[in-house]
Amino acid sequence: MPEFAMVGALATLVVCQLIGEIVVHGLHLPVPGPVLGLLLLVGWFALRGGPSKEMAGTADGILSNLSLLFVPAAVGIVQHGQRFMTQGTAIVLALFGSSVLTIAVTAYAFLWADRRFGGKAPASTTESAGPDPFDTDTDVGNAGGKA
Repeated sequence: MPEFAMVGALATLVVCQLIGEIVVHGLHLPVPGPVLGLLLLVGWFALRGGPSKEMAGTADGILSNLSLLFVPAAVGIVQHGQRFMTQGTAIVLALFGSSVLTIAVTAYAFLWADRRFGGKAPASTTESAGPDPFDTDTDVGNAGGKA
């Protein structure tokens, strides 16, 4: 991918985040600016029919290096070690509980959207042949299990 395309995709991401921050601070909204920026980006994708190839490639590059974003969290744990020692159990329980709750809400939202909109995504031409193991509408993938 040409470098200028990646710069344009990154600029789009940063501009959406910036607009989100400006709106949140200007209107004193109780949501983080990047969340509003993400909603703006999703709306932009909905209008354009999805992300461009450049944006998809840039997003894949960012996601492949996502572990680098955990370095500041590790530094924060080291810097606030005493607080972690005294309140560590509460912090870990809050993180675990919120993660479980997030996974559950996401799963139920997905199931709701699947039931509500009921369509299947169009099959990709790059998928491997064979039954879809996650297809719950038919018994094709359940040859070895109970129907």
